[in-house]
Parts: sequence; structure tokens; C-alpha cells
Amino acid sequence: MRGLYRMWHALHVMVVAVLSVVSVTMAQEAPMNQVSSQAQTDIAQRTDSVQEKQGPPPAAQKLPGGISLEDLLLQKGTITKDEWLKIQAEQEYRAVEYTRRVDTLEDWKSKTEVLPLLRDKVNFGLNALQFLYGHVNANVPEGRSQDSFSVRRAEVLFWGKLSDYLPRWHMLMEFQSTGNTNNTPLTGASTTSVGTFFREAYIDVRPIQSWAPNLNMTRMGIFRMPFGIFTETSGGLRDIISSPYLNGVGGGGGPGQNQNGTGGAIEFLQERDYFVDARGKIMNRLEYVVGIMNNNNYQANGIVSNTSGIGGANQPKAVYMRLRLFGDDVSFVSFTMIQGTSNNAGTFINGRGKGHFDRYGIDARWSPKFLPGFTTYGEYWQGHDGSNATTVGTAANGACLDTCGGSHAPGVQRRTWYILAKYLFTEGPLENFEPVYMYEEFDPNTRQSNDLYTRHIAGLTYYFENFPPKMQSKVQFNYEFRHHSGLGPGIPLNAGTDPFAQNAFFFQWQVRFM
Repeated sequence: MRGLYRMWHALHVMVVAVLSVVSVTMAQEAPMNQVSSQAQTDIAQRTDSVQEKQGPPPAAQKLPGGISLEDLLLQKGTITKDEWLKIQAEQEYRAVEYTRRVDTLEDWKSKTEVLPLLRDKVNFGLNALQFLYGHVNANVPEGRSQDSFSVRRAEVLFWGKLSDYLPRWHMLMEFQSTGNTNNTPLTGASTTSVGTFFREAYIDVRPIQSWAPNLNMTRMGIFRMPFGIFTETSGGLRDIISSPYLNGVGGGGGPGQNQNGTGGAIEFLQERDYFVDARGKIMNRLEYVVGIMNNNNYQANGIVSNTSGIGGANQPKAVYMRLRLFGDDVSFVSFTMIQGTSNNAGTFINGRGKGHFDRYGIDARWSPKFLPGFTTYGEYWQGHDGSNATTVGTAANGACLDTCGGSHAPGVQRRTWYILAKYLFTEGPLENFEPVYMYEEFDPNTRQSNDLYTRHIAGLTYYFENFPPKMQSKVQFNYEFRHHSGLGPGIPLNAGTDPFAQNAFFFQWQVRFM
């Protein structure tokens, strides 16, 4: 019996020792597993863990029997009724404050969760939906109105990422009548081209991963050209309602009014075009773009044969380059150069002549850290257009003038610039309001006098939501003080009927979600 007792006692000691070792091992592994789990959580999970650590809202401590400590102290006379009320008020305040913090976190989570990352093969969003009211003081013919209502933009965007080698594909469709465009014909009067829903499409290719970001990607297709600030900015993110004069100014006119190259519609810089370019960033400061483009605007596809490729205007006729030096994430200065030729026959760009074409530009944006909410930026451009510059409805074919039915316009040097400043209030009674001011000039012919366009724009924007570039809802009020000197010496201009010589007011409401 004594031997069996000793064996039982030894076995009991061994079992206790083994259980002790297992318990210590599990206790040591638990923190490591916990750390590994926390390292793999995302932003929303970290927010949840913060809430769990904070625990439930402070409440009255309950004693056995369900009575709170302060209630017991009040019954025994240890504290007064006023002290008891003060304790209750503090507890209620802490509970309300806790609830407010939780609601704030939940609101932040809900807003960030609706901003998808570009990681799926197919995404879609509303690039811009804009309702516009406008009033221009210019005299109008009988049956016309100075007021206008329109859906200025109704754009749906599709995009995605296929792989690291194909980091983005992009398509933009405009679901509205896109403004049937008058093109410049070879002979006779202008005809109307077919409206299309197609606006943008491009593909990004990153063939050598190790070269990024120095050679980040090659982009090809139809998209906003990397010319300055406004041209490259989507219409849904612009700070003023009207496009600047560098994108388009003037209208109407005929051969007589354009004899100095100052009349008719002038499109100094096209927003979109057919292009292929290479893009990259050096030392995280110097961003560059180098490419070639069609230089007849993206609408030139309407006059290109898809089978033979003959007879259209869709061939590279200009090279471009931009260098942008960043001071920080949002402040920069850029230099842009465009060199090539233009053709006035069968083109969808008015104001261009036949021959040499160039553009030189500098732009800059500054958002000082010592004044959050304030931003200012501007652009300066000049460039040369060939002779026989066209106007809407005027046939043209080459550099010859009378024999080709041209506009008689000589080659001209054009110049334009603008500066814009804005300030976004982020707190106080003016929270989400943003006043905007812009001034610009456009000189269609630097060798002529009395042809200058000038404009002051005073605006006010209110943001319902403002998470650019993903989500934005805003209303904009703009009043434009316009002035147009004329079309040059000896050319009459009726300022009463010229919309660019009369003040205008615009109101626009917009929704954007991507």
C-alpha cells in the first residue's frame, strides 16, 4: 500500500507540473497573437477597437440590491440633495459626450467607407451633374432671352485597374445633347456635326515596374491635356462656373470681322485631344509629361476614315512637354511648351490658321500652411497661330486667302493670363462657404490695339459635402464684369450685342460622387 501511495503522489506532481508549463506558454503566446491581429486591421477596425477600449458610457456604480452609491449616501444624509443632483448631472453629461463621440466616429466611418479606392477592375461614378441658370445683359433678337436654363454637365465615369502593368482604364460618357458642334467646312456654309455621348477614354500602361515612379506610366487615348491648371481640371472640380478665356472666347463674325485674326470664336488651348505621352516623377518633386497629340481636338475623329485612315485630321501634328516642380503636396510651379503645325481645313477648332503653331505657358499654385483654407493660382500663356485663321461658318483651305475663301487673317501672336484666389471657411458661422475672385485678360493679336478681352469674376460657393476629388455637392454664385475693347482698328463692334462686352450672372448646383 505504501508503494502505491508513493506512485500516486509522484503522478499527481507530474500532472500539476505539466499543466503549469502549458498555462505559462499560452499566456506568453496570447500577446503575440493579439499584436499580430492588430497589425492586420484596417482603419474601420481600429476605430472599433478604440470604441471597445473606451468602454460603455460612465454610469452610476450599483451596490448589491440595485441601489447606486450616491443614492445610498443621500439616504444616509452623507451628501445633500444639491450634491446628489450635481453627481447625476455630471454622469448624464459624460454619457451624452460619450454618445456624441461615438456618433462622430460612426459618421466619419460612413463617409470614408463610401469613398472607394481604385482597386477593382470596374468602378463607376457620377463625374458631374450640374444644373445651370445664367443671365447675360447683352441685347438679344426678338424671340430670344437673356436668361437660360440648362443641364450643363451630366457625366458618368467608368474606370478600373486590371493589374500593376495596367493600373487604370478610364471612360467618360456625357448623357445629354453635347451641343452639336459647327465645324469649319472646305467650301460653303458651316454644317452641323453629329452629337455624341463619347467624351473621354484612355489606358495607362506601366511596362517596367522597377522604373516607377521615375517613368510611372504611358497614357494614350482622349483625355484632358496636361496644359496648365484649368484645362487639366475636371469641370466638376473647377472654382468658377465659366471656362477661362484661354479655353474659348469670342463668337460669330465673318471674314470681314476676322481680317486681323481677332474675330469669331477663338480656342486658344483645347481641353481634350488624341494623344500618347509618358509621365513620371523624379525625387518626388519634379513631375514631367512628354507626348504627341493630334492638335485638332478630340472631335476630329468625326472626319477620319476608320478603314483607310485617309482624308481625316487625326494625325500627330504637335509635341508637348510639361515640367512641374512641387514645393509641397499642393503648391507647385509648372512650365509647358507645345510645338507643331495647325490646319484650318476640316478642323473642329476655330481661330487656328494654316502653318506654324506654338504655345508657351507658366502656371503656379500656392496654399500656405500658415493660412489654412486659402489658395491662389494663376496661368500665363502666349503662342502663335498661322495665317488664314478660321471662324465658324467660314470656309478655309490652306494658307491662301481669297482664292480659297479664307478669312484674310494673318498669322498672329496671342497672349492671355489670369489669377484666382479663394478662401474656404472651415469653422464658425461661415463654415463651408468659399468666396472666390478671378481676373483675366486675353489679347487675340498682340500687334493690334483695341481688341482686348478682360473679365472680373466675384463668386461665392457653399459646400454641402466636400471630399474632393471623390465626393462633392455645392452651389456656386458668380457675377462676371466683362469688357471687350473691340476687334481692332477700323472694325466696327456692336457692344450691345456682344456677350463678352456685357456683364453676366450665373448660378449652378452640382453633385459629384466617385
